[in-house]
Amino acid sequence: MPNDRIKIKGTSNGLVITLGAGAWPRLVEELDALLGERASFFKGGRVALRVGARLLSTADIEAVGQVLSKHHVTLWAVESEAEETRTAAAELGLEVELEPRPISPEQSRPTAGDTILIRRTLRSGQVVEFPGNVVVIGDVNPGAEIRAGGNVVVWGRLRGAVHAGMNEELGEMAVVCALDMSPSHLRIGDYLALSPADDSRTQIVPEMAFVHDRQIVAEPWSV
Repeated sequence: MPNDRIKIKGTSNGLVITLGAGAWPRLVEELDALLGERASFFKGGRVALRVGARLLSTADIEAVGQVLSKHHVTLWAVESEAEETRTAAAELGLEVELEPRPISPEQSRPTAGDTILIRRTLRSGQVVEFPGNVVVIGDVNPGAEIRAGGNVVVWGRLRGAVHAGMNEELGEMAVVCALDMSPSHLRIGDYLALSPADDSRTQIVPEMAFVHDRQIVAEPWSV
């Protein structure tokens, strides 16, 4: 049955569902019915919501997430013009941008010396390359990459790839620090380490990785 308030579009990142005007509980009910009518089409899909300037709480987003989950659909992002909605989505661990944005000069401000400071999360597909040190206040998501001539410090979760010590003068003397260290791969100078496929850590603590005896090791980082 056609529904003018719910629009569905396919993109390279999966399906985007735009929810239009109307009471949120009613829209969620209509989406539930639509998913049921086209179960085979949606099953196993990856969906982002586009909600315009609508103000949503974490409970509102969880409600639609539960409906999607019931139909075996994964909610991965919520795009909104409202900061309150974006904050709620981020608190639930969802992306708030459907396409990676390039790092702009305003977001990446060189500081004193040879260090660049990035005040945002690096998302999949984004690459930061700098001849000196790189400091990120935010997370480095899977699929993102940092290439630094010097040290790398991540004030957040490190899940992407890092190559520190690309500068020959520093090389294996570089260090990589993160509040939560679990990179897809980590290179310091010419030495490479891969994260284990099964992360069996019982406690997450800040760590510093460095080269010792020709291999990369990590130890607790006092912050």
